Amino acid sequence: MKNLLFSFEDLSTKDKAVKQAARYFSRAGANVVQQEVIPTVKRTSGISYREMALTFADSQRVLLRIKQSGDIFQVVLNGKPLPIKSQDDHVKAIAEIVKAMDAGRSRFQKLMAAAKVRPPAGIRTAAPRMEQVLTEKRDALRSAIDDVRQQIASLRGAAAAA
Repeated sequence: MKNLLFSFEDLSTKDKAVKQAARYFSRAGANVVQQEVIPTVKRTSGISYREMALTFADSQRVLLRIKQSGDIFQVVLNGKPLPIKSQDDHVKAIAEIVKAMDAGRSRFQKLMAAAKVRPPAGIRTAAPRMEQVLTEKRDALRSAIDDVRQQIASLRGAAAAA
């Protein structure tokens, strides 16, 4: 890819090419809300690479796998490899990625809505306890109201007898 060359050794979120890639995505209509460069070097099919993850405003994630030569050899969109036609032109490649994101947005959002998120084991919700406390307060107030009504009735009975 001729437009962007990443520095494999010094790859970080402060890298000029990383910022430029985020800018290209923004121009194509996909706002990057988080950039992350995974520091570990991985190896697949004889190719050593580092990963740069981009998270967008609609929670979609693009993972760019960058070879030692500084160019991107694989793009993963929401966990699935995405073949790119315009590999030697970054602007066109980013436009392809954004187009694929737009095409799969409704399906992705349905999957996100269907996913059940459970709170961590150490966190408990206060709703059941709060319901119990409020029920106890309500019952105490009802009994206090009944006591007041009985006192009023006994005072009226005593006033009528006198």
